[in-house]
Amino acid sequence: MDAIVRFSRLWEEGAKGGKKFFIFGKEVQEEPLKKKVFKARYLIRKEIDRIGYTLNKLKERDERLFNKLVDAIVNNDELRAKVLASEISEIRKIVKTLVMTQVALERVEYRLDLFLTLGDVATTLAPVVPVLDMLKSQLLREVPELGIELGKIHEELEGVLDDMSFYGGFEADVVLDREARKILEEAKTYAEQQIKTEFPAVSLPDGNKI
Repeated sequence: MDAIVRFSRLWEEGAKGGKKFFIFGKEVQEEPLKKKVFKARYLIRKEIDRIGYTLNKLKERDERLFNKLVDAIVNNDELRAKVLASEISEIRKIVKTLVMTQVALERVEYRLDLFLTLGDVATTLAPVVPVLDMLKSQLLREVPELGIELGKIHEELEGVLDDMSFYGGFEADVVLDREARKILEEAKTYAEQQIKTEFPAVSLPDGNKI
């Protein structure tokens, strides 16, 4: 019961009279866990919206390049067609990654909302941390700026789970990579379907398709 009381205090009030640390010799109290999760939820929504804006811009560029590609094929300009096809291919690769990330982050956002509604139900929050870690690892290779931002959110929520464990909020073994991978696989499948639906394919003179 004592652990539950300590955790409830940490959740609502922060570490008043409890967990503290020092920065440049100045005593600083830990933020309430609830505030940390709210902050992470806000940052997740911010990244989802930013991805949406970027996707719209990429789709517009893809459409312009695709029209130029069709003209190059019609005019038998094989060299120009290959250059355009290569650029379109790179754009669609990034689009696929961003769509997958957007869908996965929407799942994360839903879990954070649920967590904030239900309180200290760690099984709701736990899979979010490995999802963000896996997304961060992929994005650092393909979209570094976004990967860095997700890395910051991952660290924040990882700290929340560590505190919950310390104060008896949950058992560590509820953090299952399997559930996190399931979320990402579903997001990847959706992204592949979106690419097929929203982006037209064309056959190049050499027989390849994009």
